[in-house]
Amino acid sequence: MNHVFIKEISMKKSLLVLFLTAVFFFICLPICACGPSSGALPDHSLDAAFQTNSEAPDEFTVLTIGTADSGGTMYPVGDAIARTLNGHDSSLKVNLSASNGSYHNVVNILDGQIDMGLVSGDMAFCAYFGSGEFEGRPDQRLCTIGAVYSSLSNWMAPDSGGLTFVHDIAGRTAAVGPQGSTTEVAARTALEAAGVTDSNASLLNYGLGSGARAVTQGELDAVHGFAGIPISGLTKLAQSVPCHLLTYTKKELSEIISSNPFYYSAVIPADTYPGQTEDVPTFGVKCLLCVNAGMDPELVYNITRILNESAQELAARHDALSSLTQKGYICDGLPIPLHPGAEAYYREAGLLDP
Repeated sequence: MNHVFIKEISMKKSLLVLFLTAVFFFICLPICACGPSSGALPDHSLDAAFQTNSEAPDEFTVLTIGTADSGGTMYPVGDAIARTLNGHDSSLKVNLSASNGSYHNVVNILDGQIDMGLVSGDMAFCAYFGSGEFEGRPDQRLCTIGAVYSSLSNWMAPDSGGLTFVHDIAGRTAAVGPQGSTTEVAARTALEAAGVTDSNASLLNYGLGSGARAVTQGELDAVHGFAGIPISGLTKLAQSVPCHLLTYTKKELSEIISSNPFYYSAVIPADTYPGQTEDVPTFGVKCLLCVNAGMDPELVYNITRILNESAQELAARHDALSSLTQKGYICDGLPIPLHPGAEAYYREAGLLDP
């Protein structure tokens, strides 16, 4: 009897020892695993990791840039601007928003749907002063950070169509650009000066991508692009079928420019597009990066500084942005006022009079 009792006590002691041993390992092993012998990071490495995390921004400023359809220049230019801003300020997160172009970008900026938008100078002028597409609706909340590139009028037609001048579109079918876009406005302004209207031609609303495809399929005789050159959609068109640029006469260009002070005389240099062997006279307008006047001045100042100091980088990202490398291009001859934050930067940088 005593022997059995002693045996039971011995078993209970053994179980107690096993239990205490298990508790010891459960508590101590994680602590030991953090020591140098476990192969984990030593203390100074952990400190460094915490220091690295502390350098990350506490919060991001998320911004959206309104562009246009992917076949033109606004979309890749917007992408270049977004990448540059994101790359130079870790607290910024800039996204793209595709649209039908300048008109819709103005509306979306004023409605607060987007933070920034690429807007052709003529459309910005109309919105600010209440003319054209914005007749009777002037809105001085629209302002600009600066000009980023110039849009030029490009008419392209297949060699097989027999068109030489813009006025040859009379009696034909042509794409003038998306409805309400600055491309359409410029096309119709130019066509009117050349004697082409809806009464003597079929003028259709196509984007550059769909318009170029329609030309290759023989559904259109010409397509208009109003963007920084080279326009990718037109380059692809000229690569797919033999094409050439249509030209304006001197009289037509003179009438276009004299009637629209925001347009200026320009040239599309030879070799801009495949098969183009000569310079082509045309007209153009500056494209602006626009914002709402209520945007934070310090934020605008910082964006303006990055863009101006990154001119070479931006030019390398897209040929149309090469104009930014010209001193003062970004802030000279603008059709609407600068945002106060942008103006403050340009004055400090010596690009505007104090």
